Amino acid sequence: MNDQPHEAQASRAWTYTSDQFAGADGLLFTRRVCRPREGARAVLAVVHGYGEHGGRYHDLAADLAVHGCSVYVYDLRGHGRSGGRRGHIRRFAEYLDDTAVYLDGVRREAEGRPVFLLGHSMGGLIAASYAEQRPVGDLAGLILSAPFLRFAMQVPALKVGAARVASVLAPSVNVGNTLDPAGLSHDEAVVAAYRTDPLNHRAATARWAAELLSAQTAALAAADRISPPLLVMAGEADPIADPSGARELFEAAASPDKTYRGYPGYFHEIFNETGRDVPIADLAAWVEQRLPAPAATGR
Repeated sequence: MNDQPHEAQASRAWTYTSDQFAGADGLLFTRRVCRPREGARAVLAVVHGYGEHGGRYHDLAADLAVHGCSVYVYDLRGHGRSGGRRGHIRRFAEYLDDTAVYLDGVRREAEGRPVFLLGHSMGGLIAASYAEQRPVGDLAGLILSAPFLRFAMQVPALKVGAARVASVLAPSVNVGNTLDPAGLSHDEAVVAAYRTDPLNHRAATARWAAELLSAQTAALAAADRISPPLLVMAGEADPIADPSGARELFEAAASPDKTYRGYPGYFHEIFNETGRDVPIADLAAWVEQRLPAPAATGR
């Protein structure tokens, strides 16, 4: 779960590389890529959650590589090994601009293979907002894992109001973050690794908080603009992102092809849970069902 592939993942079944790309404003972003050695049938572009980084997706990428998927994940601005102040943005649209550049690169390297966009937690909010506000082109599918559309614990109105005022008067002030890593997974090793990972952070500025709250409201209000094939996945015991937000967005989405998967008893990181094999199998099967049939070969 750290920033390097586990020794057991040094398999002949896939390759793992990392590189950098420049965003529209010149900021440098770190990107990690896991590719099956025998060739990919599909490509998944992952957008990670708040405070973490793409290195935490090694295990998921390795599992999907076995199913013939190449997996890309980039560190968001202000996260991991990418540039930018930790936990700060001027406007939420910066995340969308960065994701547009990231997706352009993934599409070029996909060389015609179907590309799916997968967002987890805040990355799910970013991915949903992207599908609502930006051209999705030939995106083969949108996958949202525990999308952070609503706080599981209600934020006091006074705190929300204070964050909005501070975002104007003192946008860079750090208002802190109360995320409890124990709510990520029932797997104690996952929680311990998160707590000690030096690439994770807990910074959150007033502007970031205000922009996030506005983006949550906007994403739910514009859910009917989502049109690609849609898979929404959520842990029903998630103490961080209220699964009711995921269900609300799913119900309102205009996608004619949409699937909802709820996992009873699962916490926030369904792909890092003690029962992770179930959602990973569901994800792989959903992607497989939306791939073109292999071309028939004659004698």
